[in-house]
Amino acid sequence: MGRDRRRVAIVGFGPRGLAALEALVRRASGAGAALAVDVFEPSSWPASGPSFSPGESETCLLNLPVRSIDLPPPPFAREGEGSFADWMGLTGGDGEAYLPRARLGAYLNARFETLLAQLPGHITVTRRAVRVTEARRGGEGWHLYAQGVAHGPFGHVLLSLGQPETASDDQLCRWQDHADRHSLPLRPAYPGKGLIDAAEDWAGRVVGIRGMALSALDVVRMLTLGLGGRFAGSSYIASGREPARIVPFSLDGHAPAPKPLNAKLDARFDPSQEESAAFEEALRAGLSEQPGSGLEPVRGVLESAALRVIRAGGGAVQPDEVREWLELESERPGSQEQRGTLDALRAGISQAEGREPPAIGYTIGQLWRKWQPLLRRVFDSASVSAATAQEFVSFDDGLKRYSYGAPVETARQLRILIETGLVDPRAADDPDITLTPQGWKLHSGGHTVTASVMIDAVLPQPALAPVTEPLVAGLRQDLSLKPLGDCLGARCAPDAALIAADGVRVAGLALVGRLANGSAIATDSIHDCFGSIPDRWAQSVLSALPDQGASPS
Repeated sequence: MGRDRRRVAIVGFGPRGLAALEALVRRASGAGAALAVDVFEPSSWPASGPSFSPGESETCLLNLPVRSIDLPPPPFAREGEGSFADWMGLTGGDGEAYLPRARLGAYLNARFETLLAQLPGHITVTRRAVRVTEARRGGEGWHLYAQGVAHGPFGHVLLSLGQPETASDDQLCRWQDHADRHSLPLRPAYPGKGLIDAAEDWAGRVVGIRGMALSALDVVRMLTLGLGGRFAGSSYIASGREPARIVPFSLDGHAPAPKPLNAKLDARFDPSQEESAAFEEALRAGLSEQPGSGLEPVRGVLESAALRVIRAGGGAVQPDEVREWLELESERPGSQEQRGTLDALRAGISQAEGREPPAIGYTIGQLWRKWQPLLRRVFDSASVSAATAQEFVSFDDGLKRYSYGAPVETARQLRILIETGLVDPRAADDPDITLTPQGWKLHSGGHTVTASVMIDAVLPQPALAPVTEPLVAGLRQDLSLKPLGDCLGARCAPDAALIAADGVRVAGLALVGRLANGSAIATDSIHDCFGSIPDRWAQSVLSALPDQGASPS
């Protein structure tokens, strides 16, 4: 039997897998094309993914207000219906709310169930609640193996794995050995409900948090609000179940800057149409430049737009100051913040609330956030050299401390916890760490503290090389897949098709998400899940079909 190109598999079915399925259904419905789609997802909540699991703690918040969650409508939705806000029953005044991630996950799961109920007769979708551990290519197509059972053959397979199993870094490996030897708690930040349950035994202990990004803010909320504490105005009312102290730390000792407080303040950072057109032109030019110089035209547009925004907000800044900031940021992301943790946090809150003019970094970070949809659209559709990809990805990663910022309320809560002493950031800035039988001894800036519990809130890099997930590791070896760079993912075409080391497309196999980092950019966003790549993939699947309308075997 020849390969049946009408059979499609989506392996890993979180938000990105849902977006791919919706794109495929939308295109196949319009073309009257017959398809049989298998979705492989072992979790209890297909379409939500672990980050948005409806079973997760509600202390873990979205880092976007409802007004900014602008996903494309689901297939078959009537005009004005099907949005997250509509599903939640929210009105205009609720647009500033930062809701629990679990609620977005419940929406995505419901969106999937609704899609299944609305499928036309020529499209079938079968959910398989198993984990695929191996994929083999033969003359008939791809066979997928899960729990000793073969599925297939499939003409097209899309890998949408989110964050697969990844080897721990050297530091974490040492720490795990140390924790095991001395019976010390060392836990990941997620799942949050499991962390909160474990934390019931940590009252009176010092808890360290490795990392100070958004995940660390989740951990702080879990160890306070999740244990029964509450905030009242500028005070924290303890439940008595909290740790004695919470000690976060990172390489730079800084929490993410908060996003602007509301839509009116956020609009101050809107680029003009002319600036956006100039950004797109500079971006296209930069992506085709020689490696090492691709950011130059983009920095020029950022400079002029930042000057306009800062001056309109009452700030006094000169072009050479902005230019120097951008050059240093390109070379050493995040190195220009010299203030302590609390002072930088207070300044970020003040700028987010509009009580002081936006600083250079804050302004550039917000402009970059506004331009991310355009950045994705241009970057993801281009064929970019590995060196240029690394240049842009590093710049984008560095600006995440602004562009992926936290809600102002979360930043205020962190400030209160620091001011009351429950959160202690005095050893937050790249501390020296000594392992002792009592735990982890942190020393920085003349301050020393020993944590007897450690939480790892550092997410693995979106890179191909360290992945240990059996499915990916097997394909990496069998297909001789090479990452774009040491800290980047696999090379993929703009339609997500995997490209092997010899530069040839792997027939019938595509990859989306974090493991395509470098072929795609800014992948850690719900909006990227529903971006242009899933639609291009769906178009490529449909264009490869034999006779439109024939029934799958």
